[in-house]
Amino acid sequence: MEMKHLFVIFISIPLFFSCKNQSSEATSNNDSLHEVKNDSTGVNSKIKLPSPVEFYLFIRESKAQFNAEVLNKLERSSNYITSTQKAINFGVYASDLAYCTVYEQQQETNNYFKTLKNFAGELGVNDGYDKTIITRIDKNLNNSDSLYQITNDSYWKVCNYLEDNKKSTILGSILLGGWIESLFLGFHSVETFNQDNPIVQRITEQRYLLDNLLDYLKTVQKSKEINSYIVKLTDLQASFVKLASNPTNILITKEQYYELSQKVFSIRNDITK
Repeated sequence: MEMKHLFVIFISIPLFFSCKNQSSEATSNNDSLHEVKNDSTGVNSKIKLPSPVEFYLFIRESKAQFNAEVLNKLERSSNYITSTQKAINFGVYASDLAYCTVYEQQQETNNYFKTLKNFAGELGVNDGYDKTIITRIDKNLNNSDSLYQITNDSYWKVCNYLEDNKKSTILGSILLGGWIESLFLGFHSVETFNQDNPIVQRITEQRYLLDNLLDYLKTVQKSKEINSYIVKLTDLQASFVKLASNPTNILITKEQYYELSQKVFSIRNDITK
């Protein structure tokens, strides 16, 4: 299957896939479209993919400052016990890694990469996080272009592995964590609400990616933890739907923006606690 890397607005991360081949194609609305074969139904479905690196490039170009304080702390990694917790936070950390790479934070890039390597081993998805890659990271800490390429290479190797081995449950969890973290960092990149702020406008577009994320999560074998997040994401979806009822000259109100941000923060804090 050919993956069309057509970016819309972010998440990371890392994330809805057919990962066999990557081809970058610019489109008018910057959408990312991937075809994923559901391993339980055998049905191919087209899913929009969050691309955290591209979203963070957009945020940086919008003059938002790097904020290390809002990233998921690396010392929390030992708090995640279940396979679902580890997979979701793999997505979170992968999104944080993309953020650090885009902002050329070399030491943070190295630290987050090493944490992801540990998670990959525990989840049985070592492809992309072996000693060779770690050596490449160490040798290129002062070369942001190389770090960008290395982190992308690692990510897509994990995608390929999960796709080849029909690990849709792990994949769904990673998608969830990566998407939430990208949106979380997007909100934190807005200093003052203004519906004309380009980052705010991109945030409103996340509704369509959320629709596809929920559709995908509902098709895979789910744990109780994932079911609980489906409920929370459905509630978040309802807040996004409200935007469609606004007058044509109002993309999003301050109250709607606050409602969305609080629900995203709540989900993200529950994931990373």
